[in-house]
Amino acid sequence: MNEARSISPWLATVLNTMAEGVLGLDREQRITSANRSAEHLLGWTSEELIGREVSDFLQARQRDGGVHPESGSPFAWLKDRGELYFIEDIFLRKDGRTVDLEISALALPQQDSETCAIVLLADIAERKESQAALLKAFADRDTLNQVLETAQGRLLQAEKMASVGHLAAGVAHEINNPISFVSSNLHTLKEQIADLLSVLAAYQQAETALSAFPDLLDAINRAKDAADLGFLQQDINNLIDESLEGVGRVKNIVDNLKDFSRVDSAEWQYVSLENGLESTLKILGDEIKDKAEIVRRYCGQPEIECIASQINQVFMNLLLNAAQAIEQSGTITLRTGFDQSQAWVEIEDSGRGIPPEHLEKIFEPFFTTQPIGKGTGLGLSLAYGIIRRHHGSLVASSTLGKGSVFRITLPRRRVDDSLA
Repeated sequence: MNEARSISPWLATVLNTMAEGVLGLDREQRITSANRSAEHLLGWTSEELIGREVSDFLQARQRDGGVHPESGSPFAWLKDRGELYFIEDIFLRKDGRTVDLEISALALPQQDSETCAIVLLADIAERKESQAALLKAFADRDTLNQVLETAQGRLLQAEKMASVGHLAAGVAHEINNPISFVSSNLHTLKEQIADLLSVLAAYQQAETALSAFPDLLDAINRAKDAADLGFLQQDINNLIDESLEGVGRVKNIVDNLKDFSRVDSAEWQYVSLENGLESTLKILGDEIKDKAEIVRRYCGQPEIECIASQINQVFMNLLLNAAQAIEQSGTITLRTGFDQSQAWVEIEDSGRGIPPEHLEKIFEPFFTTQPIGKGTGLGLSLAYGIIRRHHGSLVASSTLGKGSVFRITLPRRRVDDSLA
């Protein structure tokens, strides 16, 4: 350790064996001494350091509380204050590189020495690397937790939909039998009513022959008036037709439940999803055109292997929902994309959006926000079941007041169920 004034050999030995760099400063912030560790950290020899201002080796970067506002030196106040000063700063080495150092500075109480302050320098590069690695580990952990939470949510949703699928299959089976014989009986009843009405019409033609029996004719007319026979003849067929229509609606619900819960025997083939969107738009016609402008963001997707009729049914349900979500007028944006293994379609609307508390329920059968009689709540559940059977995914995101996005992702090749 070199200094303008000599120090004892044992103190020089102690200072030169310290792991920390040690600098002595005078009242003008000039270096008066430097130990070997300081030489190693800064890359300068003691002879090159002594006599130079310590600020010459500080990188021109202000740190909070690290630069004295008047002098610009982090050590300027040491000549006026007898207290410990502690900062982290960056020193410039002789070779032009920088080194992060932890700096501890203390003014010496005695005034008879050229050195009035001692500065300890500790290399904190490894500590900073460890801190950065730790922060990255925390960030990676948070990212992994988010991925796991998302995967867990989708797994729970898939399990729930699988359970609902079994329930739907059971309900469809139980309802299908009574609906079938009620429908059959109503058709038979309609035919039998028609026969009875024809017989009654024949009897009505014979009423003129009863003019010789006024009492009997009067009793028949009183019975006809009491039964309001004219209205009954007109209304009875309407009642039966309405009953058959109601049974037909129930049958459609049952069929949807069956479609939701199982794969039918439709044919797998290679088709263009973009062409499927276009054909579905043509079928919907004015139902979409009168509500929304269609914005196409197609990428020229290659054909994928799927059951086209089922995928088109999904498109129809999602497009109808998008149109219904738009109050007066808006836009529906269609996007497509693909990679080596998957293809996807996004249907985005500028509608009213879906409340967060409803977003997790929209794929459940019979869940609907439509008024009673306006919807069965099976459209999205049916779509979800179809996509799931194709080993794809159907996810939704939404912002209230801005709209919703439904993203369909499908494998480009059919997945073997026995290997899935």
